Parts: sequence; structure tokens; C-alpha cells
Amino acid sequence: MKTRLIDVHAHLDFPAFDPDRDDIMRSAEAAGVLTVTSALGAEGIRKTLPLLDRYDNMRATFGLAPTELSRKAIDETAALIRENRKKIVGLGEVGLDYYWVKELSRREEERANFQSFIDLAKELRLPVVVHSRDAEEDVLKVLEENDVLALLHCFSGSVELALDAASLGHLISVPTSVVHSKGKQKMAAALPLESVVLETDSPYLPPTPKTRNEPANIAVSCEKIAQLRGVSADDVASATTRNAAKFFDLKSSKT
Repeated sequence: MKTRLIDVHAHLDFPAFDPDRDDIMRSAEAAGVLTVTSALGAEGIRKTLPLLDRYDNMRATFGLAPTELSRKAIDETAALIRENRKKIVGLGEVGLDYYWVKELSRREEERANFQSFIDLAKELRLPVVVHSRDAEEDVLKVLEENDVLALLHCFSGSVELALDAASLGHLISVPTSVVHSKGKQKMAAALPLESVVLETDSPYLPPTPKTRNEPANIAVSCEKIAQLRGVSADDVASATTRNAAKFFDLKSSKT
């Protein structure tokens, strides 16, 4: 397939796609979309592995939700990442979530887990996809302390903080909800295009609220961002695809 767009973050192993996953992936291929699916935890990883063999237009990152604090889950996930290093293009999503985790002691656990996954990514030479919710400043601090550049999935901080992150060399992932989210629109218009990548977070964050999202919808957000910036959709597609391919080290023969 000829890749025009890269959906840098989706969850194609989720049950929402069990009834028609083949159709969803065919639609993405017809739209020229390569999707990087994010498998979370041992169950998600084991479900995703055969999908990578099944679909030519799918790549994967393996990670664990920051809110998962079970030592067993963390160790099992890390072991599966090591075991399948050659089958993935990145580690993630991992990170910090202060929206769901309020207690200071549990937040400290989150930070320790985040650090352990960053250490693993550095050891395995994998790029990191980061989840940050109400924790953007702490996430950027941890990344800076570790001298790690990351893809910030569905960044929910302020425009000013996004610009700070971009100035440090991080990529900001704009979701398909940019079609209707005023906050995401401001961010997409303000960021330098060399710092932007596109994601659906399928089945979440659709361009049309209360519908199931899918990778083919990345074309809709590409058009919207082009409109916001006063450039062509081809300009946005070329830049964001180039940014994503470089970050994940996607070989041209595969994309």
C-alpha cells in the first residue's frame, strides 16, 4: 500500500472492533492510512500479536496504562515487551495520569513505574509514547531528566505547555476530536507543523461525537488542521507522516 497518512495511536485490539476489524483495516488501507496500534498490558499484547501478522497496514507499540499499579501486571508487560522487541516500533503508551489517581502515594507509584518503562525503552532503544492527563508538567520534567524525546499522545495541557514541549523536541499528537474541540483546534493552529502528528485513539475521540472512531477518520482531522492553518491537506499529510515515520523509524519499504 502507499501510505499517505499515519495514525500514530489507536487501540485496534479493543472489543469494539471484534465484529468488523477486517472491514475497518480495509477501509484504512483504501484511505492510505498506516495505523500504529497501542496494546496495553499482557492481555492487549497477546491479542495484538496475531493482528500484526494479519494486517500489512498495522504496526504496534506495547505499553501499560499508568493507572495500572499491580507489580505483576508491570513485570508481565515488561517481559512481553522484551520478548517481542523486534515486532514493535515503540514503547507505550506509558506515563502519568493524575485525573484518576488522586492520592499522593499512588502518584509516586505512577512516577516510579513511568521511570521503569523509560529505563526499559532506553535499554531496548525504543521511542516512547506518553499518556499524560492532568500531569503534563511532571511528565515533561521526567522526560527532561532522562534526556528522552517522546510522542505526547492526545496532549491535554495548555497551548503554552504544548509549545514548550515542542520547543524541547517532543511530538504533539493531535486527535481526530480536533474537528469539534476548540481547545485542540487552538493547539493544532499554534504548533509548528514539524512537531505535529495525527492520531485517532480509536475507538475513542471521533470527529463526530458519540460514534465509534476508526483509523480512516484521520483524513478528516488532516483536512481540519489544514483549514485551521491555511495550508493544503497534502502539506499536513506530508509533514505529519514524515514526523511519525522518523519518530518510529518506519522504513520506506514498509510504508
